[in-house]
Amino acid sequence: MTQARTGRILLLNGASSSGKTSIGRALLPLLPDPWFFVPVDVFGALRSTVHTRVLDDAEIADMLRRTRLGYHRAVAALASAGNDVIMDYPLSEGWRLTDLLATLDGYDVTLVEVRCAPDELDRRETARGDRPVGLARSQAAVYGIGEVDIVVDPTSTSADECAAAIVPALDALTSPKAFDRLRARRHR
Repeated sequence: MTQARTGRILLLNGASSSGKTSIGRALLPLLPDPWFFVPVDVFGALRSTVHTRVLDDAEIADMLRRTRLGYHRAVAALASAGNDVIMDYPLSEGWRLTDLLATLDGYDVTLVEVRCAPDELDRRETARGDRPVGLARSQAAVYGIGEVDIVVDPTSTSADECAAAIVPALDALTSPKAFDRLRARRHR
């Protein structure tokens, strides 16, 4: 019996409204193998929205944390079955990265930073109208991880152009990748 192939994971990390979802969609027709595009917003939309009672702030925070922990494990499950996965996910809280480093240990993870100018984030957030004003700027921590494999800037570049830049960069990457370097640094 041959060992099953473990899928690759491409993590698009950037602030809300930076263009992660548009880039993820643009990547799908460009990648030579079938990939699953699993944005965290779609995963969160699977949760029921009708509640019999109003949740307080602590209960909401706990529910969101459980949802995100489940998202991490769902991506790992897809990859463990040999599927390649694109994550669209802001690493805006330290625990998210810590949990992903543990959950995705042993997986081939490519970390793509989707960096967008703050004024453009504000403009996009306002145009969307489905995010609290200021959310994107509050997620500045996504850009402070210290290690990335690929950087794209959709401030004045289209999602298609960003995706077209990511695909050849994937083939040019060498090990250890950002997640492996981050994991090694934490174990020192």
